[in-house]
Amino acid sequence: MAGRDWRAQKRDATRRRLTAAAFAVFDERGYDAVSVAEIAHAAGVSVPTFYAYFRTKEHVVLPDQDALWIGDHFSRQPADLPLTERIRRGLRAMTDDLPPEVLAELLSRWSMVLASPALLLRAADRQHASTTVLGDQLGIDLTTSEGAADVVVIAACLTAATTAFVRWAATGGERVLGDLLDEAFAALRSI
Repeated sequence: MAGRDWRAQKRDATRRRLTAAAFAVFDERGYDAVSVAEIAHAAGVSVPTFYAYFRTKEHVVLPDQDALWIGDHFSRQPADLPLTERIRRGLRAMTDDLPPEVLAELLSRWSMVLASPALLLRAADRQHASTTVLGDQLGIDLTTSEGAADVVVIAACLTAATTAFVRWAATGGERVLGDLLDEAFAALRSI
């Protein structure tokens, strides 16, 4: 068991080192001008090592969702609420729980997304993948005809959330992210 803990710590340290190196070279030269080889070199690892941790350069900025973390926040929402409100409250709980240093990193990530077409595409892919993650966490069978309407609701909610993140980044984080989420969901409810 101690061997697994050591290996997990080493993997986490390498992932953090790769992420820090990537953001350093992105800040210096711009996201689009940096190659995977340059990130690997800056982190002191090989290119194959980079790909052992990240599928693409875009995944450094917008990694896959942490289903356990999402599930923890959504499991606290009352199941008798309408689906849109459960999602809004779950997302708000997630953003409200973020410490200031994580919010600052998140703002940096979304600022990069705004500046790069490749990252905008990754954001769309991530949003699509999040539909499945969120459906699983909410106990919705997305393959049934009854789940079809829920897929549309989840996708609309995630689009509202992405809009809030983009607005937040566009203003340099001047507004409270949770408030922007609430505004986006209010707009969603008004249609």
